[in-house]
Amino acid sequence: MTSPHAVLITEGARCLGAAMALACAGAGMDVAIHYCTDAPKVAATVDAIRARGVRAAAIAADLTDPAQMSGVVADAAKALGRPLTALVNSASIFEWDDITTLTAERMLAHYLPNAVAPALLAQSLLAQLPDGVTGAIVNILDQDMTNQHGDRMSYTLSQYALAGLGDMLARAGAPRLRVNAIAPGFMPAVCREVRTGGEPGADPLAKACIHLLESPVITGQTIHLDTCMRFAGLGRDISFY
Repeated sequence: MTSPHAVLITEGARCLGAAMALACAGAGMDVAIHYCTDAPKVAATVDAIRARGVRAAAIAADLTDPAQMSGVVADAAKALGRPLTALVNSASIFEWDDITTLTAERMLAHYLPNAVAPALLAQSLLAQLPDGVTGAIVNILDQDMTNQHGDRMSYTLSQYALAGLGDMLARAGAPRLRVNAIAPGFMPAVCREVRTGGEPGADPLAKACIHLLESPVITGQTIHLDTCMRFAGLGRDISFY
């Protein structure tokens, strides 16, 4: 890259997404944030991004609706005034179910935003990527994938799909795309809302995101930010402890 990325971050005004959006802006990247709700937070986040001296835009779309997925990248590029070169798939539905409450409808409700949308957004990113430019994608996973239990089954299965998508794209998209992932565990700094007027929370995750977006030599990798929680052998989701 001869210039900083123009990056789209899904759910870029909420929690993890906001932390990464502000970090990307601090690194000199132009930032488009996708959102579905929370318009006041969106406006505040856009203002905070622009205060860092870069371009900002907000794109509304419901990622549970396939008809709304296809135009997000084009709308973000138009709003920023330049092609997108990076994507952070941060949006997800995170609801509880297990094998006794699992339904097809609930699984599809998770798969659409958590796996289908990232695939279609990646497709759109690659299609408009300028010649000679290497794009970058960061997928946000979950440490639960390496500490399997029966909680949040639909969510966890959709995360396996997203992880598989990342592995496939890292191969099929090379050398035009680099694709990596971050798998955070339970971190209080991640779970609190980010203060858009100050430094972003979730600092380790935001720094990891910047590193993966900017490094020209890393692809097909997952960074686990869970303080080794995946080795604890917990029998339930961490929220039960």
